[in-house]
Amino acid sequence: MILILINLMHLSVILGRIPIGGRMTVIKSIFVFLLCVSVLSTQMGCSMVVPGRQRFSVTASETDAKIYVNGDYLGNGNVQTRVSRNHDVSVLVKKEGFNPVSKNIGTEFSVTGVLDVVGGFLVLFPLMGLFFPGARQLEQTNVAVVLEKAE
Repeated sequence: MILILINLMHLSVILGRIPIGGRMTVIKSIFVFLLCVSVLSTQMGCSMVVPGRQRFSVTASETDAKIYVNGDYLGNGNVQTRVSRNHDVSVLVKKEGFNPVSKNIGTEFSVTGVLDVVGGFLVLFPLMGLFFPGARQLEQTNVAVVLEKAE
């Protein structure tokens, strides 16, 4: 990444030394601008290209237990859905005659988020990836819930 930026600076210095008149100066400026924009846009951080949603599944010990994810009823027994990777997820599983179980699943830095932080120390631009959902992931993507009979 650093080598690419050094090569770009070297190229702009070389192009700046070539004696070119009026029209070619504009073309040279446009070329250097487009080259810089293309390099910077590809170096903005890995988290930009990671999807903002991730798979999430809940399995209950009772096949007819009602499962709610973030307050929305999704089904009974075993459900799969896609949730935002940069927001906590709340799970509620309940069945008549059993104690309801609720869990809150938090988020943590994903591998791409960590790479953006490390890359940010070498070149400033990867830090931009931390503003995208791909920098985070759920702490747990498969939740198993065991319901206990109410007393």
